Amino acid sequence: MDELLIQVDLMKEEIIQLAQDLVRIPSVNTGFMPTGNETLVCRYAEDFLAVDGIASETLERVSGRGNFIAGLSGRSGKPGLMFMSHTDVVPVEDESKWRFPPFSAQIYDGRIYGRGSNDCKGLLAAHLVAMRLLKRNGVKLRDGLLLVSGADEEHGGRYGFGWLAENHPEKIIAPYAVYEGGGETIKAAGHTA
Repeated sequence: MDELLIQVDLMKEEIIQLAQDLVRIPSVNTGFMPTGNETLVCRYAEDFLAVDGIASETLERVSGRGNFIAGLSGRSGKPGLMFMSHTDVVPVEDESKWRFPPFSAQIYDGRIYGRGSNDCKGLLAAHLVAMRLLKRNGVKLRDGLLLVSGADEEHGGRYGFGWLAENHPEKIIAPYAVYEGGGETIKAAGHTA
C-alpha cells in the first residue's frame, strides 16, 4: 500500500493535468436537448485507461449523452465495488462572478478552479488514477472493480444511471458503490463506516 501511495505522489503532475483536461471539456447539461456532450468526457476516459490496457465502453441513449463503463476483474469472478461519478455539469449562470473562466481549470492557491472540478470531474479523475495504478501494479483484487460515470446526473439521470438500470442492468451490478455524496452512516457486512 505504501508503494501505491508513493506512486500517487510521483504522478502528481499527471493527476493535475488529468483533472484539468476533464474540467476543460464543457459537458454542460441544461436539461433540454441538445445538451450534455458527456461522450467527449467518456472518450477522454477511454483513451486514458487504454494506455494501460483497461477495457472500457461508452453507452449512449442518444448521440452525445455517453455513459462510461470500465472494469477490473477480481479473482472470485464476482462484482465487488463500483466507483460511481457523473460527467455532466450544471450551466454557468453568471460568468462575471467567477474569478477565472469556468472551463479554464486554472490553478490558484493549490486548487483547480472550474465548473465540475468538485462536482464531479475531480472524483472521476481519482477513480481513473486508482484503476490505472491497480492495473499497473498487478494488484489482484478479490472481487471486481467497476467504474461507471453516468450522463445526466444534474437532471435526473434519464440519459444516465436511470437509463443504464433499465436497459443495461447487467453492466452496473455491484454490491457496494462509492459516490460523490457523503456524511451518511453506512452499515454493510456487519460493519459501520
